[in-house]
Amino acid sequence: MKKAFLFLSLLCLIISCERYPDPSISVLKDYSFTFQTTQGNKYFQGEWVGDSILFKAYTNHSQVADSIYVLFDIQLGDGTITVQSAYMNTFGEVSLKWRLGTGSFDQKLRARIYDLSGKYLTSATLAVYAYRNDGWDPSASGPDAGMSGLVADTVNKVTYMVSNNTLYRQGEKYFIWNAVTDANVISPRTINIDRNRVIYISTWSGELIKSTDHGLSWDKCTKPYPDRSEYIYVYVSNDNYVWVYAWDHKTRYSADGGSTWTDIDPQSGITAQGFGNIFRLKDGSLLYHGGNCCNLNRSFDNGLTWTKLTTPGFSNKIYVNDKDEIFLCSQSGGTTIYKSTDYGLTFTSVYSVFPQWNTSMENTFNKWGHFYYILIPGYGILKTSDPGNPDSYTEFYRNSDLFNLFIDHNGVLIAKTLSTNTVFYYKNSR
Repeated sequence: MKKAFLFLSLLCLIISCERYPDPSISVLKDYSFTFQTTQGNKYFQGEWVGDSILFKAYTNHSQVADSIYVLFDIQLGDGTITVQSAYMNTFGEVSLKWRLGTGSFDQKLRARIYDLSGKYLTSATLAVYAYRNDGWDPSASGPDAGMSGLVADTVNKVTYMVSNNTLYRQGEKYFIWNAVTDANVISPRTINIDRNRVIYISTWSGELIKSTDHGLSWDKCTKPYPDRSEYIYVYVSNDNYVWVYAWDHKTRYSADGGSTWTDIDPQSGITAQGFGNIFRLKDGSLLYHGGNCCNLNRSFDNGLTWTKLTTPGFSNKIYVNDKDEIFLCSQSGGTTIYKSTDYGLTFTSVYSVFPQWNTSMENTFNKWGHFYYILIPGYGILKTSDPGNPDSYTEFYRNSDLFNLFIDHNGVLIAKTLSTNTVFYYKNSR
């Protein structure tokens, strides 16, 4: 009799649970909760996250969870919110405002959901990024993460980048990028700018496109290699000549903005070891360094003939300043910066570092204001007011994963990593 009573009691309990289930279980089964603001949006520290944030319940039922209680708290970033707790309204919504703090680059707002009895049900988190002054902040998402080239026009206040076969223009915030749509800009690969602020883009199909109105319109140049449908290498020298190279063609230059092309030195094969940098010196001669080791050459007849110069160590990058001082990066054990004041006849060691790895160098020497920012791949960024003075060098940013560096039209430094799809921004508040 006692066993029968226990069995009957248990059966009633089961039937009761099926007819009158735990309401919190029902809520979790029938509802989902989410922030309406997009995850991972980018803001400045101290900025409000939009006009307001909407936290909402979704359900397939006609009944709305208007009795759900929500507690909000900032998990990361020490910002402020206008609502700490509230019941959802008849539409299953709660709105609040969130002002980002200065405690971290990653900032998180959490919503914890409770039923009427006070039982905790679940939580949801809104994560955004807050960029700051005077610090290196990453971007591992969005078009800038795949950045392969960037040019800045400081006069017209525009910056353009190429990323993942698309051209972008920098928005009002330096970390916001807007795609540029133009019938002539198809699958861009590289981007360059000359001293007259003419922008050149090469495409994956071997076309060369330019803009003479700071990116408002784009026109095709005469195709450098009419019979080639693959990409080409492009470099714009300090005299506004446009140089092109393809492994199965002669090196060419254009002195008229890409309208006509002239072959250079068909005999010496200076580009056989890779395409690199070209500078026009004040005496009219040309200085060329290939993309690979020790390929430094000088021409006095506009590229018809070349004289090979001896370089220290394993040179792979040159830069010429407005004083015709030549700076050369050489890799042998570490990376050493050399200086020449006699047009490359002799070089003097200036400064050395020891990177974790060596590779080809892209935009190594960058100048903004009175300072040079020199990126050594595998090491980081050096800062100097005079690259010829070893005492003026300081370590600006140590990051062994960096391999490329750009500066936008406002002086924001943008460094690209090698092993990950990430760029780092540095905005100097001064």
